[in-house]
Amino acid sequence: MLGLDYSHNNILTLESSSFGEFTQFLFTSGYKLGKIETGFNSLNELKKYKMIILSTPKNIKLQPNEIKILGNYVKNGGNLLIVSSTGGDYTNGTNLNELTRTFGFEFVSDEIYDSVNYVNLQKRPIITRFKPHVITEQINKVVFSSSCSIKILDFIEDEKNIKIDWVLQASLNCWHKEYDGEYWIEEDCPKIPLMVVVEYFKGKVVGFGNFSIFSSLAREYGFSAFDNNILIANILSFLIGSLESEGKPVTVDLNLDLYYWADNIVKEEKWDSVSDLINVSLKYFKDNYSEIIKEIKRLRQDRLEKRKAYDKSKKEVAHEEITDDHVLEKVPVIERKKEDLEEIMSALEDITGEKYEISIDLEEEVEDEGEEETPLEYTEEDVIEFEKGFPKKGVWRGKPTIAFKEWLKKKYKK
Repeated sequence: MLGLDYSHNNILTLESSSFGEFTQFLFTSGYKLGKIETGFNSLNELKKYKMIILSTPKNIKLQPNEIKILGNYVKNGGNLLIVSSTGGDYTNGTNLNELTRTFGFEFVSDEIYDSVNYVNLQKRPIITRFKPHVITEQINKVVFSSSCSIKILDFIEDEKNIKIDWVLQASLNCWHKEYDGEYWIEEDCPKIPLMVVVEYFKGKVVGFGNFSIFSSLAREYGFSAFDNNILIANILSFLIGSLESEGKPVTVDLNLDLYYWADNIVKEEKWDSVSDLINVSLKYFKDNYSEIIKEIKRLRQDRLEKRKAYDKSKKEVAHEEITDDHVLEKVPVIERKKEDLEEIMSALEDITGEKYEISIDLEEEVEDEGEEETPLEYTEEDVIEFEKGFPKKGVWRGKPTIAFKEWLKKKYKK
């Protein structure tokens, strides 16, 4: 079960329309959700959650006992996502850093800007620097709007039991406004960490300072911007623990029509989630792989030849057929065999009512060692005479065709 903190004046709530897309994602993905409304005061209560989201408390602080219990929760195998926002603890009036220092990092009291790569405003930098990790799989770029940076501590208590590293980093053109305790100072901060991953004893922690990534209010920087939604999906998959019990989590770029179909089936047939439907489908695909692939390749090649035969434009093809072709194109191409061409010609005969036959050699005969095939002698007049009486080529790619060879034998035999 996934637990959301509701006890520290958190901005992120499931009921808020500002986070509708993120909430819908949670339910569609099959996550079981719970609200933590009485604080972090009981380790036994927290143990029922596989993961906890602690998101940007506003003008309220964690109690020392809560910090201790959260540390023990992670130490014993719990997983924690900690999210701050622009200005860090100073602007938000909280003390997340008293907790995060346990895990080896702090949220900096700053706001990140990029002078080159950004969306509309420099405070919405586009991030393209990633370290290879489960969290960054299939990520090309994300946008971090109104976010703070992260400092990885030089000295960490219980260092032998903590492994910490950044997975997202600002660009070389990054600068920030940082509060130094009295003034806001502007300075360059290239390659500063923006997201960290921590392995702490038996548990895991992810921390970043971009609260607006959950927002549905703005397409240019919120949940649906660039690969933001994939990033969040990867973080939850990493933290929720499915790596241990259910196998490796994979984020899939699902065809939109297939997604709507699957989502409808899940609702009508009362599946637990789209993931279950996909797993059953893949199991069937695995058990019948050879037969399915053979049929898919036959259908794909058949459609390709039909389009060529009738010279249809893409606009004339029905939407459903285009969608199917797009999916079938994912199947690896194999070398065409004689049997494939025979099936294609058979299909064309059914459609056109005409008779087709193969007029070129697809298989080279293996000659005995030391023997060479006697060159066939013919003249240009022979080729012209043959092609006048037959609707076929006499020579194909510099070699006489089967039909031409047989015609020559009959002609010179007479």
